[in-house]
Amino acid sequence: MRARTKIITFGKKEISKIVLFFLYRAFKVSYYLDTNIEKEIKKWKENMQIEIKTCENGPFLILKKSNNQIKRIKRNDTKSDISIQFKSLDSAFLMLTGRLGVAKAYAEHRFILKGDISEAMSFVRCVDIIESYLFPRVITKRILKAKYKKQKSSILMYVHILINR
Repeated sequence: MRARTKIITFGKKEISKIVLFFLYRAFKVSYYLDTNIEKEIKKWKENMQIEIKTCENGPFLILKKSNNQIKRIKRNDTKSDISIQFKSLDSAFLMLTGRLGVAKAYAEHRFILKGDISEAMSFVRCVDIIESYLFPRVITKRILKAKYKKQKSSILMYVHILINR
């Protein structure tokens, strides 16, 4: 591998790690600030785990619903209820940075979904709502199929994410 390619790959992994960190924080915060997300998450069964893997040995995120809270699991010793495995770091990077929507990534077979598709769709609805808060309207018009009405301002959401409410 050339040095330039290694640097680019390293950069994509680090940016993906940061985005997944903020996605986790956004899930925690939006559960309390947005009733649509609260309703979706309350439908999830207790101890439900959702795993997002960017690539083999790459950044990952495991969310777990426990006691009506969203927690981050550092290591997965049990099988997740929903597993989203991207086929490449490039595909994960495009989606995590708002250049590619979930629907288009699914249509282009950029990831493998394991688990109940109806539970996965609930998770995707939550991600779409969170993206409507975190990304500017220019991006959300392009990547989201539906327009979501924000219940709080994006600035308030960012503040709560940054201070880890």
